[in-house]
Amino acid sequence: MRIVLVNWAQIWDGASYGGGVNQYCQSLAIELVRRGHDVISLFGGRTYLPTPKHCFIRRHDDWMDVKVFEVINSPVMAPSIVQFEDPMGEVSAPELEQQVGRLLAELKPDAVHWNNIEGFSVGCVAKARAVSGARQFFSLHNYHTICPQVYLMQRHRQACFDFDNGHNCASCIEFKTREHEKSKLIAGYLKAHGRDPKAVEDLRHAWLGALGNLRRTVTGYFEWKRARARLAVPVAPPGKPAPVGGGSGDIGLPVLQPQPAHANDSRGKTKFLLAELNPWRPPPPDSPDLQPLYNLTPPEPPSDKVPNDYARRRAAMIAMLNSCDGVLAVSDFVRRKFVSLGVDDSRIRTRPIGSRINRVVALKPDLTFAPPAPKPEPTPWPEQRPLRLHFMGYNNYYKGLHVLAEALELMGPEHLRQIDLSIFALDGQSIEWIFRRLEPRLAKLKFGYEYNYHDIPWMLGGRDLTVVPSVWWDNAPQTVFESMACGVPVLGADVGGIPDFVADGYNGLLFVANSRASLAQTLRKAVEDPRMVWSLRQNVRPPKDISEHAIEMEQVYSGVDPGEVVVNTPAAAGTAAPSR
Repeated sequence: MRIVLVNWAQIWDGASYGGGVNQYCQSLAIELVRRGHDVISLFGGRTYLPTPKHCFIRRHDDWMDVKVFEVINSPVMAPSIVQFEDPMGEVSAPELEQQVGRLLAELKPDAVHWNNIEGFSVGCVAKARAVSGARQFFSLHNYHTICPQVYLMQRHRQACFDFDNGHNCASCIEFKTREHEKSKLIAGYLKAHGRDPKAVEDLRHAWLGALGNLRRTVTGYFEWKRARARLAVPVAPPGKPAPVGGGSGDIGLPVLQPQPAHANDSRGKTKFLLAELNPWRPPPPDSPDLQPLYNLTPPEPPSDKVPNDYARRRAAMIAMLNSCDGVLAVSDFVRRKFVSLGVDDSRIRTRPIGSRINRVVALKPDLTFAPPAPKPEPTPWPEQRPLRLHFMGYNNYYKGLHVLAEALELMGPEHLRQIDLSIFALDGQSIEWIFRRLEPRLAKLKFGYEYNYHDIPWMLGGRDLTVVPSVWWDNAPQTVFESMACGVPVLGADVGGIPDFVADGYNGLLFVANSRASLAQTLRKAVEDPRMVWSLRQNVRPPKDISEHAIEMEQVYSGVDPGEVVVNTPAAAGTAAPSR
């Protein structure tokens, strides 16, 4: 079969740019090629040129035997946060749809698999069907189709249960304009190809200066240029003018008049003194930032407001999903959530994705060794070895690394000294200081930043638990699959797709999402019962392999409906109310 995989990120980047969705597209494409299919990757929304300005498609060199095409100057920008100010642009973009249609009419694929519509439009899906006759499938890896900022979290902090006919979307977040982002992308592309606009301008000024001084010798010219550069910019004295001695009348008043203070004052020890005088205080218990999150899917309440562009965008997206030959939800919660918002129940199927992490582990299986077994009874827990806890992934609000830090702060020294914590957090520099202040109270702390996919087995070797403290309806975090492939149970938030794969007390532990108290309580339980934690490891099974998943997708692309895919993990035993 000829299969087109659509996403917004470059397929060769994998998770390093585009996150788990791009990692999945990369893995699936490679496996489909191995199985003899003709695979095409189509992406767009990130490359812009000053000339020509119109939208067009270019073909890249094949990558891993995948044919690669990119939309240049797409009128729909990606990722979706950049497009936020123009919701209807994701509904109709005639110039883009014409280019996509021309390409697919030429390719004549059997199936088009939309893994994201960021960088494209609703009209592209209709055009793809009209010109090629190919079956259209859409995988719901995130909430972009119903939420233009992807996460379904109002102001990035509170779960969204009511978009109020789009009016809550309009005031949801701050965003930069599309033109601002586009100018950055143009400058970045030019610079990467030796055409930095600033460098060109500097070169022009240098030549003008040289032509005006032809009579100077080469050596003298450069000496003159350096001296002129040093003298051309005057050195400003510190502070501001103090009007003393005859220019201002009363000398005392203007000299002693208070000058405005600045919140970003960086002189000397200012920031430490400000922190001392105005210490950080936790938000009140009823703050939206601290509210527990549950897997609830109530229908949105009716709104008496006139639908705006964000409401029209959502309606068009849901209609597009209902027009597809199949809609694939990566977890059962995702399926239920989209059904509650209008996606046809008969058209959507729960279809967990596969992973190639099993293959990575198989390359070096000795890296995923088990930690030492706990000492036998009746050894008390303070005499056991420390619990080896691990976090890996991005340090952004949604992944909840801050929740782990705040939960640890709720624990006493007798429990903290029994925790050996390793963290590998991309962009983790901004939060590292919090964990460094915990370090003297912990048994051990290892803090790293960027890592490669093939580093995962050695990162997880000898670990007891991988903590996945998501604070949003995380569709189906690949961190869960990666941990289980390495034989490590997951300590996860009971939210989104996580409980599809983690059963509390069987192959992992669950806590109430976004509840520091619940996470701290679960950690105390793990520290105090190391034999229970050890027993979890015996029930951990590798995730679905990408080769198995590719066979399932072949059936889907062929128009066969294999029905619901049942996750083999037993159902979790319910979630207790959060304690605070």
